[in-house]
Amino acid sequence: MSEQRRIDLLFAATVRVLSLARLAWRSAPALAMALVIVVAVHGTLGGIDVASVPRLAMDVPEGYLSAAQRTASAASPALEARMGIRADESVEDEPVRALPPLDREQQNIARFIATRYRVGVDATSEFVYHAYRAARDIKVDPMLVLAIMSVESSFNPKAQSTAGAQGLMQVLTRVHAEKFRPFGGIPAAFDPVANIRVGSAILKEYINREGSVEGALKSYVGAALAEHDGGYGAKVLNARERIAAAAAGRPIPAEVIAVPVRIEPEPMMQPVSRIIETRTPLPLEESRPAAGEPAGGGAEARDQHVRNAVTPSAGKPAGEI
Repeated sequence: MSEQRRIDLLFAATVRVLSLARLAWRSAPALAMALVIVVAVHGTLGGIDVASVPRLAMDVPEGYLSAAQRTASAASPALEARMGIRADESVEDEPVRALPPLDREQQNIARFIATRYRVGVDATSEFVYHAYRAARDIKVDPMLVLAIMSVESSFNPKAQSTAGAQGLMQVLTRVHAEKFRPFGGIPAAFDPVANIRVGSAILKEYINREGSVEGALKSYVGAALAEHDGGYGAKVLNARERIAAAAAGRPIPAEVIAVPVRIEPEPMMQPVSRIIETRTPLPLEESRPAAGEPAGGGAEARDQHVRNAVTPSAGKPAGEI
């Protein structure tokens, strides 16, 4: 090979190497960003080791994670990825914990709720499962628990009222904050499992205290001292009948829209001055003095003015009885 041929080949190889280097330099930021995203996604979707989480006190279901714990568990791998710490790839990912299969009755309820309230079947199946489990543990009607959820939040676990009621069963966290402590505190009010557990326990307390479901519903809505509950109890019981019909595969009864009863204020007694001002005046003919009578009326007129007055007896000074 001639000297000129070798120089041409060497020059061509140098040009190609420089072109590849320039391309790598320009695409380095994009490649680095893609690498960071891959590591972050891998760490975030790595799963949660449920077995490593200790059981909470009281009646917390096995394998339960509060909202705060789930947030911390999901944020830790992402934080490690941003700091350049690689996750341990030797640990296999835990499979997603599936709910136990529902029986036919519960499946019918889940489908009815999903259709009526436009909620995903997976979510409604979870709500039905935990409602039945909580109701079984404290011995209350699970369909009544689901009926309260339907009236209170329409099965929206993130629902919140202006009065401070939160979650599926709209529990007033400022009043029942102590009941959420085993589940991680007040932030767990938006967790379906914790909210159903606490709401069912509150309902059970009211049933024991009032002695009837109607009285318990009246207390649940905050009308224990009022004359009526504004139709809340009738609406919940109607929702319970609809859920029971769906569970049995029967035709669904019509939905009752309760109208709050308006309390009319009691009539107040008018003051005496108001009565005097509004009384009917005497005709002018009757109020005129008779002919020959001095102005101001005679003995009969004077008797009308002092008819009901107490006059001192003759011979006794004024004020002495």
